[in-house]
Amino acid sequence: MASGDADPLMLADSATAAPVNHRDWQAAFEFATGNYSPVSQTNHVELNDNARVSASVDYSSKLASDWQAVLANRVDAGWRSPSGQYNIVDTLKQAYLSWQPSQAVIVDAGRINLREGVAAGFNPTDFFKTNAIRSVVSIDPTSLRENRQGSVMLRSQLLWTGGSMSALVSPPLQHNPSDAPFDPDFGATNQNFRYMLSETQRLVGEFAPQWLLYGGAGIAPQVGVNLTTLLGDSTVGFIEYAGGRSGELADPAQPASFHSKLATGLTHTFPNKLSVTLEYDYDGTSADRATWDALDSDPARYWQYRNTAASTQALTTRQSLFLYASWQDALVRHLDLSAMARLDLVDHSYFTWLETRYHWPRIDLAFQWQTNHGASYSNYGAQTQSQVVQALMTFYY
Repeated sequence: MASGDADPLMLADSATAAPVNHRDWQAAFEFATGNYSPVSQTNHVELNDNARVSASVDYSSKLASDWQAVLANRVDAGWRSPSGQYNIVDTLKQAYLSWQPSQAVIVDAGRINLREGVAAGFNPTDFFKTNAIRSVVSIDPTSLRENRQGSVMLRSQLLWTGGSMSALVSPPLQHNPSDAPFDPDFGATNQNFRYMLSETQRLVGEFAPQWLLYGGAGIAPQVGVNLTTLLGDSTVGFIEYAGGRSGELADPAQPASFHSKLATGLTHTFPNKLSVTLEYDYDGTSADRATWDALDSDPARYWQYRNTAASTQALTTRQSLFLYASWQDALVRHLDLSAMARLDLVDHSYFTWLETRYHWPRIDLAFQWQTNHGASYSNYGAQTQSQVVQALMTFYY
């Protein structure tokens, strides 16, 4: 997944403790401090230490037998040394009402963080991810999907045994995104009219493919499919694909043509609670080798392209390999270890990310280490920091 330069709000994990009993209100407070190692003190401002505090609240409650209200909001405030730079960002993730007049029908209206896809590192069918992130608090793809703002939409769902169908429309509300700290930023998520249809039907055993059709004003119809299947008692294979006519990220002026996006791989779970995912990712709208080399010789266009890729959460270059491993109760009970890496198959740069996290009933303590490797204008070599080390503590209520 494309990632921009590190900032004071970056690289702090946002895992949420699973509550034992359901409560209408849940809250979390997180404190983080880190040290950034710049790639070059000559070409970049040295960014030594930073600190961040975050607060999130989630509310879900029945207002009546067939009505439910959902609210999720997060505030991130960061400080950077030695510049003294301070910023604060509020992310309204969800705020909607849900009506279920029968067991088979659900209607939702409001701001919904719709997350589609079965892959781990890149989700071609996650059509509502564009411009959805206000602050990057972790490069973990799960965190990026969870801690983003939803889109305002009206959605209806029809459920039956072994399947479901949904239809939604998302209206235009504002034309321009906002940088104001506490703005709901409808100009980022609701610039144009959009629609999506999806259908899932169990065919054989647990094999239940999901089909999607997405489009809107200025958006040619895009077809998507999500497939998962058991390849043994402990291995799951997955394929996520989307295709349709669209422009090139590096050259929007070019006429639209058909492009494919693909994420496919395997997840294997070992008896000791270690789970490993290996995934191949392809984005036909992103830069291939020739385009990437051309961007290297035009710095202004290069950085404009990277910003576009980051905001749309596209791959920065056309192909990559993604590895994710998580080990629950590793070595001792309540200690979790996680590792993540991505290798760019176009310019051969890569990053690594490691985390160790210990759980108490209401507190998490975690340490993280990220490194970026590659040539100066490569995907990961161009990151502002070559290394980031962070410690964070999260309190759950």
